[in-house]
Amino acid sequence: MIQPDRFLSVIIVNYNTGPYVVQCVRSLQKQKNIKLEIIVVDNASQDNSAELLSHEFGDAIKLILANENLGFGRANNLGVSKANGEYLLILNPDTVIPEPLALSNLIYFLDGHPQIGILGPAIEEPRKSRHILPRVRYPFSQKLKFTTAFKALPGSIAWILGACMLLRRNLYNEISGFDPDYFLYGEDADICLRARQHGYEIGYCKNVLIHHVSGASEIGSDSLDKWLRKKRGVFLFLTKHFDRRDVLRVAKSEILKSKLYLLGARLKAMLWGRSQVESVDKLNRYRATIMVAEAVINDISTS
Repeated sequence: MIQPDRFLSVIIVNYNTGPYVVQCVRSLQKQKNIKLEIIVVDNASQDNSAELLSHEFGDAIKLILANENLGFGRANNLGVSKANGEYLLILNPDTVIPEPLALSNLIYFLDGHPQIGILGPAIEEPRKSRHILPRVRYPFSQKLKFTTAFKALPGSIAWILGACMLLRRNLYNEISGFDPDYFLYGEDADICLRARQHGYEIGYCKNVLIHHVSGASEIGSDSLDKWLRKKRGVFLFLTKHFDRRDVLRVAKSEILKSKLYLLGARLKAMLWGRSQVESVDKLNRYRATIMVAEAVINDISTS
């Protein structure tokens, strides 16, 4: 149990996920042995999220209404600027914390491991029937030839999913929070890398479990737009932390691989009919890769 004069601020960034964020806040209100502050930053949602939150919780939460969609990182930074807790929990709106002692156990674990800067729980995604484990590599880091940014980093975990991240307020301030250049995707790997570059390890508490819908804010969105956001986040991470020669190598390799995949999909359709065509979402993944990678190559070539 944590000391009563120390407490946790939970920052939830919401965009068009009204019913999910209500369930999330309800699960937070069932947490025990902890002093809790719940802050929801609504990114100019087009659904009835703000009305739902106000009606359900009133003054029990801090509801911040952004005038525009700030993206994940900037909105979290805004929420943290209004927070009072010594600890910060970055939490997605499409999560539920089923165990009432989960958050106090996370803080207990963090307090017992001062070398850890950012801590994540076990994450289960029932909709996709999968468990999300910590990543031991950064995107495309196995292909590096010239980059030295990832040498001699503390700990064995590279990064954890941004759906649920616990960290101390002083560390968040030390690394200046999330990089505002990211809109959505890539910022979780980025903040974990910067924490490690400041001498902290990334931790994983497998005994604490949360449920995560995953991508609730993207449900119903245009498939190509979704993949463009994801690929831009990944390539932004590369351009910020890779030697530009490695960025070019990765971009060219991804373009070639994606073009070959799309060619194979077209041949399948010609030979076996439209029933053999890959899903539109999968095809858009490769189309987005080509578009973003070509833009990155052009930016590097002209800079």
